[in-house]
Amino acid sequence: MARTSAARKRPEPIKSTHRQRELDWMRTHPDEMRRLGGEWVVLEGNEIVAHGKNAARVVASARRKGVVVPFVFFVERPDVEPTAHLGL
Repeated sequence: MARTSAARKRPEPIKSTHRQRELDWMRTHPDEMRRLGGEWVVLEGNEIVAHGKNAARVVASARRKGVVVPFVFFVERPDVEPTAHLGL
């Protein structure tokens, strides 16, 4: 008996809306982002919960304010060459 192979269908890409509010805020608030240059930031929805030079302290501050899973990111200064930073 010959086997016939059915064409494999590619899975649909997952369209996540997880943290979409935070991502939208980052895109639509360039002036605030410039002012935060050189700092780590925690956003919760559309609110800056904490920011500063030390990522661990920024996250700790956000957790003290009740944020369970912080959305933390580093804002590059516009006058510095881009580099990669990993969040917590």
